[in-house]
Order: sequence, then C-alpha cells, then structure tokens
Amino acid sequence: MGKTVGIILAGGIGSRFGADRPKQYCNIFGKEMIWYSIDAFGKAKTIDDFIVVVDAAEMKRGRIAKEYSVKTVEGGDSRNASFKHALDYIAENYPDCEKIIENNAACPMITPELTDEFIGLLDDYDFVNTAYKITDALGSYKDRIANREDFYLIQAPDAYRFPLIYKYFDENSPLCHPAHQLPLEAKEYRYFGYTDNYKVTYPEDIKIVEVLMERRNNR
Repeated sequence: MGKTVGIILAGGIGSRFGADRPKQYCNIFGKEMIWYSIDAFGKAKTIDDFIVVVDAAEMKRGRIAKEYSVKTVEGGDSRNASFKHALDYIAENYPDCEKIIENNAACPMITPELTDEFIGLLDDYDFVNTAYKITDALGSYKDRIANREDFYLIQAPDAYRFPLIYKYFDENSPLCHPAHQLPLEAKEYRYFGYTDNYKVTYPEDIKIVEVLMERRNNR
C-alpha cells in the first residue's frame, strides 16, 4: 500500500502581517503558529510522514527541524515554487507515495481528525478542497454582475492523489491553487464542513483564532 505524506507550507515572510518575524513563528496561546499544523499531522492516523517547507534563512538556521524533530525542505520564491520543491522531495524520497495533504502554517485550526477525513476521501476522489459558500454579493471586474451561486471559496488544507498532482503541477503556472491545474475530468470533493477554519493574515487575526480555539474547546 502506498504512503501518505503531509506538506506544511511555512516559507512565507508575512509581509502583510507586519511583525518582527514571519507570522508562522508568532504565538497563539503560547505556542508558535506552526506548531498547530505539526501537531495535527504528527497525530493523524493516516499520515506516514510529513515535511515542512521553510525559507532559505530558516533552512540554513535549522531551528524548526531541530526543535520540532521534523524534516524540512527549502522553499522557493513563490508559493507555487515552494509546493513544487515539496513535490519533488516526495517523489525522490517516497517513491511509493499515493496521497498527500497540504496545509498552510497560517491556518492553525487544522486537527488530526480533519486530516484523516481528507485522506480517507481520496479513496474515492482525486482531490479534496476545503470549500466555503459565498454569502455576500459578488462583483466582477469584467462583467460587473456575477452570480455567487456559480462560485465558492477555497482554503487550505487540500489533498491529492500524488501521481496525479505531480504529473500536472507546473510551478510556472499563473494559477495559484494546485487543484486548478488538474484536468477537468479529475474527481473533486468539496469539503464544506470545516466551518471554523481561519487563515491568519494580520496581527488582529491572532485574537480571532484564539476565540475560535476557545469556542472549539468549550464544545
């Protein structure tokens, strides 16, 4: 049976965040943001191993690899380049990889249970997207009018059958989401159940994530 490998993208510099360090190293309830993805992938029952994609400076420093006892891969100049570096590393080091799941370190609400659910869905689908309904009015630069029922939002995590995504993914593509590069006949599962996911972009988002975590823990 083929292996399942996780990818944590943590190579961004967080220019919009405005802190003295990349946002993935800022604290949420006393733990670095990146810890939450590492913890989820480490406890997931369906993942055989996972890698963390970091920037060149962190790769040279080696703190994340040492402190969290994880494998790190140096990222590229863009998200697409970093994802391709991860795919190439998996192809070389896990030749029997069958499934992958990726998460952005800036999305710390991920859990082991959600990870396992995404991986399980790949038994019947080619890829899984975290999806959200659009609840506000939607405009179009091109046509001015857009029907929101024709669209949905996508956020990390997302999961793929590895041979398929590795075959079609091009780091030089202008498309910023890996699934958009797959052939139209690829079978998609849109996961609308991850309702408390949140991507940290600005400093005030830390407090929002803490509120969401407290609410989840109180249920």
